[in-house]
Amino acid sequence: MTTPYNLKIAPTAHHQIHLLSTKHRRLVIKLAEALAINPRPPGAKKITGMMGLYSEQIDSLRLVYKIEDQEILLLLVKSRPISKED
Repeated sequence: MTTPYNLKIAPTAHHQIHLLSTKHRRLVIKLAEALAINPRPPGAKKITGMMGLYSEQIDSLRLVYKIEDQEILLLLVKSRPISKED
């Protein structure tokens, strides 16, 4: 069994989470809890050129986070508009 990572939320991400709908807030919390157990799940994308930065997408949200030692820092929560093609 792996030791869970310590999860920290940057002030900008904290503010962005509070601006989300209740449904999307729950998705972010669920994903953040999962990342604390496995910070590199299938589908997570390493951001090229940036050491330790990853991006994860769920629904219309993109989370950007940094993995360092046993810590995950959630940096950004961005909601993308849904286009008519989606």
